[in-house]
Amino acid sequence: MSTIFACSTGSGRTAIAIWRISGPEARTVLGKLVGEIPSARYAAYRQLRDPGGGVLDDGIVLWFPGPNSATGEDLAELQIHGSQAVASRLTAILSGMGLKPAEPGEFTLRALRNGRMGLLEAEGLGDLLDAETEEQRQQALEGYQGSGRALAEEWRDGLTSALGLLEAGVDFPDEEDIPEEISARALPVLQDIRDSLDAAIREGDSGRRLREGLSLAIVGPPNAGKSTLLNRLLGEERAIVSEIPGTTRDVVSARLDIAGRLVEVLDTAGLRESTDDPIERAGMERSRAAAAEADLVIAVTPAGAPETDSGEWPVAKVLKITSKSDLSSVGSEETLRLSAKTGEGWDAFLAELAEKVRGAASPSLFPHERQLALLRAGRSALDQVLDDPARDPELLAEDVRSVIRLLDQITGRVTTEDVLGAIFSRFCVGK
Repeated sequence: MSTIFACSTGSGRTAIAIWRISGPEARTVLGKLVGEIPSARYAAYRQLRDPGGGVLDDGIVLWFPGPNSATGEDLAELQIHGSQAVASRLTAILSGMGLKPAEPGEFTLRALRNGRMGLLEAEGLGDLLDAETEEQRQQALEGYQGSGRALAEEWRDGLTSALGLLEAGVDFPDEEDIPEEISARALPVLQDIRDSLDAAIREGDSGRRLREGLSLAIVGPPNAGKSTLLNRLLGEERAIVSEIPGTTRDVVSARLDIAGRLVEVLDTAGLRESTDDPIERAGMERSRAAAAEADLVIAVTPAGAPETDSGEWPVAKVLKITSKSDLSSVGSEETLRLSAKTGEGWDAFLAELAEKVRGAASPSLFPHERQLALLRAGRSALDQVLDDPARDPELLAEDVRSVIRLLDQITGRVTTEDVLGAIFSRFCVGK
């Protein structure tokens, strides 16, 4: 395997830049750069020199012999000054020594291949790097620390135990007590695992929304105060506000952290029964499409106007508010009264909104669609076993084996290059 290098602290001018070198030539290269190699896992001050003996820079050097390193192979770390000139010169020196610039996620990929982490941990690390909110961070950390793998291994152990009983039925078909053993011991274990898979899938769908972010559409008639509401949520004038109905013609979006969840808030064009303006009509069509696809909807009705029809959306995802409450005392008792302009009712609105957002997404150990697809396939295979337990034990055993293979794909015991490519392509260089 080639020796790779990269700056792990990103590009641009920084006080300190951390460079990593990993692979079979790491020790040789480090010796050429700094002379005396420090003791393993001890930080030491060294000068870095180029091949001609000139000083390139100075800084802190660490040496991690494999397999006890982040990648599972020999790894050196350089903590030096973060100027572009130093970076360019060091890149030229390392490339001249035959080292290869690392691809995105290549250090983590080597850690995976060398058994330093599992696939679920690697996906959790990717989520941790991308996390924008506290809840995303906590969910990602659970994955990175191996909580999902521990549960998957627990399922695997139970399946392996049940498989042993089923295979006994194959090996000893004439033994009268074998079918009773299968019914009494194997099937309850499989049922428990099936139920646990089902719960993980339900939680996973919610966790996926937490990881990817929720969408929240603000809908209502023209000039209902939707854009004013968005601007107040953002604390800035993002959307144009005007007394002229139909000012918003397209969907305006912004990302917010609400109750620890990432939420994309969509300010949509005003909805009314008909219009002769083809541009406004197109905007209304986009508004309805955005609301239909959104995880949550804020249905805005200006005070004194007929309530915005929200019957086309599930009640659980709709938050009804009466806007412009500073202009009229008329409004439904079932809706929150709010003036985004004066702030009346604002705290109550934020509390209700946070509760809706929390209910729409919650943490999960399996928040990736790849993981969920494999869990669904495993549940389906167990359904076949439990729906017809009187089948030939050999057929039942093969279904259980298929579930074990699926779990092995989740944890990375068995995987393919295209899956690894899809996962690690989203990592940053140097990680």
